[in-house]
Amino acid sequence: MEFFGRAVSVLRRRFQAGLLGLVWVLLVVSCGLVSAAQAQQQPSAQPLQVLKKHVRVEVLDHRAALVSHVPDGQQFQGSIVLPLRNQAALTSLLGRLYDPAGPEYRHFLSVAQFTEQFGPTQADFQAVVAFAQANGLTVGELPANRLLVPFSGSTAQVNAAFHVQMNVYQHPTENRTFFSPDREPSLALSVPVSHIAGLNNFAPPRHISNVAGGVQPATVLNGSGPGGSYLGNDMRAAYYGGTTLDGNGQAVGILEFGG
Repeated sequence: MEFFGRAVSVLRRRFQAGLLGLVWVLLVVSCGLVSAAQAQQQPSAQPLQVLKKHVRVEVLDHRAALVSHVPDGQQFQGSIVLPLRNQAALTSLLGRLYDPAGPEYRHFLSVAQFTEQFGPTQADFQAVVAFAQANGLTVGELPANRLLVPFSGSTAQVNAAFHVQMNVYQHPTENRTFFSPDREPSLALSVPVSHIAGLNNFAPPRHISNVAGGVQPATVLNGSGPGGSYLGNDMRAAYYGGTTLDGNGQAVGILEFGG
């Protein structure tokens, strides 16, 4: 009987150990299944879209010495620029619009027509707006052609949204500093972006009279209209010495950015 009792005891312990091992295996398997299910439910990280031509070569080759980081609280204003669609069709249309022998000569599109055919889609445009807002940037007045999303925000928000560090550099040839990102901006956004305007001021706009070899300013003329305002004859006198000029055969173009 004593031998039988010891045998039963051994079997009981082995059974309990086996049962415990089985429970442990089931727990491991169930945890693995839960983790796999959670991984399937969670969206994969959005791959970064890396842009180009935002960092001057003077920064990249260290000719522009680093002065400091731009303070996190400094405010920036810029625009996220979207590319046009249907470039081949647009090039073809431009050729027809300026072909005097063609039936479409000077039959220009309205803003709405141009946007519908060649501008970013409404879905893409709204995705860029949502991206800016999700990163804490304030979105400005939106243009009808959907080509850019104006934004404003602090340095810290710009750094985080575009994965850059905004820095101050010493200009290599001029006695001034300028701001610039330390690397090309990248966005966690699937919608194509062509450029981000406003991220550096290496080359600020200048009047043509300040450019080496540029046109020198002419003598200031007061207009003959009320309060010294300019009339048509004044413009002819200022630019053409009073010669006959009535506009026939002339083309006037106005280039405007973000107007």
